[in-house]
Amino acid sequence: MSDELTPRGSLTCRGCGSDGLVSVLDLGRQPLSNEMALTTTEPSPTFPLHLRVCPACGLGQIGEYVLPERIFGAEYPYLSSVSTSWLAHAGEYTRHMTEELGLTEGDLVMEVASNDGYLLTQMRDAGMRVLGIEPALQVAEIARSRGVDTVNEFFGLALAEKVAESHGRPRLIAANNVMAHVPDLQDFLAGLSHLCDDDTVVTVENPSFVTQMQETQFDTIYHEHFSYLSAHAVAAATRDVGLELTRVEKLTTHGGSNRYWLTRTGAREAHPSVAEVVAEELAAGLLTPELWEDFADRSRAVIRGLRTWLDERHAAGRTVAGYGAAAKGNTLMNAADVRADDLVLVVDGSEAKQGKFLPGSHVPVAAPSELAAAEPDDVLVLPWNIAPEISRLVAELTPGAACWIAVPEMREIG
Repeated sequence: MSDELTPRGSLTCRGCGSDGLVSVLDLGRQPLSNEMALTTTEPSPTFPLHLRVCPACGLGQIGEYVLPERIFGAEYPYLSSVSTSWLAHAGEYTRHMTEELGLTEGDLVMEVASNDGYLLTQMRDAGMRVLGIEPALQVAEIARSRGVDTVNEFFGLALAEKVAESHGRPRLIAANNVMAHVPDLQDFLAGLSHLCDDDTVVTVENPSFVTQMQETQFDTIYHEHFSYLSAHAVAAATRDVGLELTRVEKLTTHGGSNRYWLTRTGAREAHPSVAEVVAEELAAGLLTPELWEDFADRSRAVIRGLRTWLDERHAAGRTVAGYGAAAKGNTLMNAADVRADDLVLVVDGSEAKQGKFLPGSHVPVAAPSELAAAEPDDVLVLPWNIAPEISRLVAELTPGAACWIAVPEMREIG
């Protein structure tokens, strides 16, 4: 463990600080899921990918081997606006929070990890003042080009102090699918706390760790995701920073997510949903080895299932392509030892990924318009969380191909 940056995630819980983390699923050494190769011969450096769980608070987590500056640097390729379903989700969030909080024109709405402005453009169009915080330079520049004021820095307490001084305290802070990406969770939460007054609501969206285990969604484990959240773990992590969990909303995004409402301690009465969801998590076995072990066994079965399916396709002379150069897909394919001769190509709508090669497998990434020319018999949809959207695209581009997903098991979709 001498090459680890800190003991968080492997020896010490980054949420509650407890030790005694339990090994649940070791996926071996894997490359960074979004670190695309430029050539077929470019090596993909690998790092341990090992899920552990805190038996005290139930936070799932992996160790720290790479600085966030490398993972989320200038050329970070993920763009939220590529997915039409995610844009629709942002629109629904804008309407929902505007109504719930009574947001009015001129109220400040901030988003941490604001990506390409996919959400804040909609908040701005609804009349709110907006400020994004996005560490990836090229992505931040896209947001700025759309008229979204964006701070190009990593978020933590030090930045929160500067932002509070220059912009004041917002009515709403969105932290969607970012809290899992933070190695120093306590510094991140302290920054959110500093930005809050008694009228501020912070919403944190992330896949439910319990759902991930129940639905065998092990491919969401990759180096960008330092933590795997539950209501029980979020409540524990916020206790020492002046925040408390006061509401939980269940979402369908990413295969089953939760939206956690955080507010200043004592500022808002807790909604019954907090106790309800925590009780559901404990009843499902969040803190029990039985659920962890069953999840690990099913995950290994999915990996074997994909490998067998690909071998059968190859033996039958069928051409297989992939759709979606998603990070989760790279975890799955590297765990199953997928190589470039298994998939003829993977297509993706993000121009930042096109013309490159998937990390580890070195499968080429092309634009969706190139799918038909590959004449695939089968198309493996890697971002299964938006499979309905992708299956419609596949049907338009190459109507004769069968569409498949591998998680939670190999099955054809239509």
